[in-house]
Amino acid sequence: MPEEREIKIPVDTDFVLPDLDGVVEGTRAVDRGSVELSATYWDTDDLTLLHANLGLRHRSAPGEPGKWTLKAGARMVGHAVSRQETDFPGAPDQPPQASIDVIRREVSEVALHPIARLVTDRHTVDLVSGETRRAEVADDRVSVRAGDSTVATFREVEVELFDADEALIDAVMRRLRDAGAGEPDSTPKYVRALRALGHHIPERSPA
Repeated sequence: MPEEREIKIPVDTDFVLPDLDGVVEGTRAVDRGSVELSATYWDTDDLTLLHANLGLRHRSAPGEPGKWTLKAGARMVGHAVSRQETDFPGAPDQPPQASIDVIRREVSEVALHPIARLVTDRHTVDLVSGETRRAEVADDRVSVRAGDSTVATFREVEVELFDADEALIDAVMRRLRDAGAGEPDSTPKYVRALRALGHHIPERSPA
């Protein structure tokens, strides 16, 4: 599975994403604009995948077919959450067999169904040096849905790391803190949604 590394930072509703152009010498900010992402997370009634440090979701944007993503093996590397992540094509109404095969090797046979739905308004800025994308900064306004109702909202900034060294990470974090961002919090969106929906999820390592 490819590795994903990201730093999650809670921010207030009135937070303004700062200008990140030239945050370190030779790095420019490329604004990719905003998009609405709809994500449905699948698990069992007993949250078998969550307890096994797995996560399965289908996520799509308007006009796109969407994709399934299986995340596994979350661990902390500094302030960043590191996970193994694999994407699968497939219709949104049933997890693809290839993802089920991977899950079955970890937790045996399970009956999966939709467990949480999130809608995220995401504003993304890439940090680029030359032709290399070194990091992605996403300002996410998240709504937790139950049917047609919104049961909770929250906002966070995700800094996804690609070819980012410590100097870049420190500079980005400093600029975000100066703009009013909080301290890093590794809690996944999925877990925050489950708590809002009434599930008791104890504090523990990220999943």
